[in-house]
Amino acid sequence: MNTADRVLLREGEPVPLTPKVFDILITLVENSGQVVGKDDLMKKVWPTTFVEEGNLTQNVSLLRKALGESAGGAQFIETVPRRGYRFVADINVSHGLQHVRPLPTGSIEANGNGGNGANGKPAETNPPVEEVYFSKATDLVAQPGPPSRVAVFQKSRVAYLATAALAVVAVVGLFYFTGWSKAGEPNAIQSIAVLPFIDESGDADSEYINDKIAESLINSLSKIPQLRVVPRSVVAGYRGQRIDPRQVGKDLNVRAVVTGRLRRHGDIISIQADLIDLENVAQLWGQHYDHKLSDVILVQEDISRDIFENLRLKLNVEEKKKIEAYRLYLKGRNAWNKRTSDGLQQGIEFFNQAIAIDPDYAEAYAGLADCYNMLVVYGRLQPKEGFPQAKEAATKALDIDENQAEAHTSLAFIKFRWDWDRAETEREFQTAIRIKPAYAPAHQWYSSYLVAVERFDEAIAEAKRTEELEPLSFVASSHLGWIYYLSGKNDLAIEQCKKILELDPSSFPARRYLGLAYEAKGMYAEAINEFQTGLKVSGSPLMLALLGHAYAVSGNKTEAEKVLKDLEQLQSQRYVSPYTVAAIYVGLGDQEQAFTWLERAVEERDIWLMNLKVDPVFAKLHSNRKFGDLL
Repeated sequence: MNTADRVLLREGEPVPLTPKVFDILITLVENSGQVVGKDDLMKKVWPTTFVEEGNLTQNVSLLRKALGESAGGAQFIETVPRRGYRFVADINVSHGLQHVRPLPTGSIEANGNGGNGANGKPAETNPPVEEVYFSKATDLVAQPGPPSRVAVFQKSRVAYLATAALAVVAVVGLFYFTGWSKAGEPNAIQSIAVLPFIDESGDADSEYINDKIAESLINSLSKIPQLRVVPRSVVAGYRGQRIDPRQVGKDLNVRAVVTGRLRRHGDIISIQADLIDLENVAQLWGQHYDHKLSDVILVQEDISRDIFENLRLKLNVEEKKKIEAYRLYLKGRNAWNKRTSDGLQQGIEFFNQAIAIDPDYAEAYAGLADCYNMLVVYGRLQPKEGFPQAKEAATKALDIDENQAEAHTSLAFIKFRWDWDRAETEREFQTAIRIKPAYAPAHQWYSSYLVAVERFDEAIAEAKRTEELEPLSFVASSHLGWIYYLSGKNDLAIEQCKKILELDPSSFPARRYLGLAYEAKGMYAEAINEFQTGLKVSGSPLMLALLGHAYAVSGNKTEAEKVLKDLEQLQSQRYVSPYTVAAIYVGLGDQEQAFTWLERAVEERDIWLMNLKVDPVFAKLHSNRKFGDLL
């Protein structure tokens, strides 16, 4: 192993390794004979990037294969359960070249000294020769490991010279065949095309995933100023064709292409991605990925990260920062998409990390605003706590980039739910959609506004458009059920939510809207069952309040009052919407208490108040004068 030029040779021939796999090898060899903890290894190899342990395991597996490990055969790396890894091959350091000899399975000598004699010195099984150490150029220090694991690998001068000669030949070969520069660095790949992946599933959902990954990869790679990336509109023409990458290279005038295969297994998406150097007709890198559909954003992030490492580009500090900030942004969006309390908090952390790297990152500020908005929706923050922070972040994003569709969408949500400014709400939503027509959340939240102002047909159209843009999103699909319910189309709401629950029984938004539709049709037992199941899944005060209302309208006053007590106790732990408490009193027929809680909702600027006029739960209050005053 030549650490200076980052080359690993086997019998004089180069062994292909990705940069991260080579980093793992260096780290393990530097600490030869010693256990390197998994956390320490991940921090060393990915110092500025959060990665899961599975990434490390996968790369160690690739390293083992490259070194030639096999069951019952030579062993280079030992897994130490629950701790980490240890390099167990014998090593010899000489003039900047490090040779490793695998430790045969079960080769620890009976004396426990790993080949040492009784005095702890190397047993002279070979003619004694001079010992050689790392040169200063390697920036490594020879660290002898425990005697039981590391023995000095001694070679004769003739053997050393022969090996050195092979190394020179190999380096010259690499220069000739891979286009390394005179300075010892490989020529950078400065043009690339991401070709449509081959879809081995053959269903519409997989086609959508394919498009999503290709679009995201192209956007990600386009962040590098030095790299010319062929637009998606151009490469889309290759979909479904038998492709010769070399011909594509000539047609598009690119040095490299990304190709791949995609297969869906239930809620798991499997992808094989490859980076091909067309100039040298060589595969520079290939990797297999398995992710849940809900984490589809992370597939693209993983692939783009690995491609960056293999393009041989010399990035300056600012370019590296922008790429790292973008990766953190993608992680933040993936966490936000989960719509759970933990996911939203994770999203805030990732977006803040991206902003710390790039203070002018408008998209990250918009993501931050979305997280605070959703923390209010899911009752983790009071409106007065979450919305001001969301508004500050969205405004900052627009100060940086006034054409940021995500930020306009975030601000529209705030104008609607917090500022109660309908004119500004409409303007912001329309601006967002004009800037980025395919941004699904803009259509989703615009539909919520439209249904609240009784523009039902438009609301349904926008909700359907959301589902078209995000066909795999249960959030988008369940939202259409919600709009159907508020529009008085309960049968359609029931049909929509049942479809979702067949695919994902844990979708509590679908449980919520299905229960409401059942309740509107007088099917109280079915409604109670859905709310009970949704409560078990989510633990949400909103779901508990809906259950209380269902008990009330079904005539079960005792259980409804019990829910009211539970909500009162819960208020000390998390935010409980006054609007939802008022709904229970409506079900109990206590209009005085219902209006008391609705007035409190006005004081707190409860987010659900904007639905008051169209919410079937409050239909019995319409004839009361106080209801008109509230509107």
